Amino acid sequence: MSAPAPPPGATNSAVLRSWQQFLNPSALSLPISLSESTYRLTQNLRFFLANYALITLVIFLVTLLTRPLSLILFLCIFAAWIYLIFWRDEQLTVFDYDIDQKIVLGFLVVMTLGGLFWTGVWMRLFVSLIIGAVIVLIHGVLRAPEDSMEDSPYGSLLNVVDSPRGEYASV
Repeated sequence: MSAPAPPPGATNSAVLRSWQQFLNPSALSLPISLSESTYRLTQNLRFFLANYALITLVIFLVTLLTRPLSLILFLCIFAAWIYLIFWRDEQLTVFDYDIDQKIVLGFLVVMTLGGLFWTGVWMRLFVSLIIGAVIVLIHGVLRAPEDSMEDSPYGSLLNVVDSPRGEYASV
């Protein structure tokens, strides 16, 4: 369940990362300071943005299990989002007219807001967004990015390869 490679000019933030990499327990550790935890959170938000969005979406869809018509409507809307925004790498053409990506995005936003107004599931959306934000915050702070030694604000302090006291595991 991963998306194809992004187009050459696309940003790297909309790529769905592998779930093995996302759920790797050996990458979890407690941060050593508030600065390190904010660094981890921003790095993980950039790297796992699509995974976090998918988790929050699944939580929202699970809250809709008791309302099957709303669930079907939002499954169709989110399928449109995935196809029209994430899986297409060529421009949308309707009746030999090229449709700008901003127009497609605007249409999808209006369609999503219309579905929310029509079904009245605002409170379920709000609760699922809070639960998703808590999961993102916990995972983002506890997961150490792979490049944490090079880009960490404590990178030079954690490097003890030539220490006279011997080799220590990095924190």
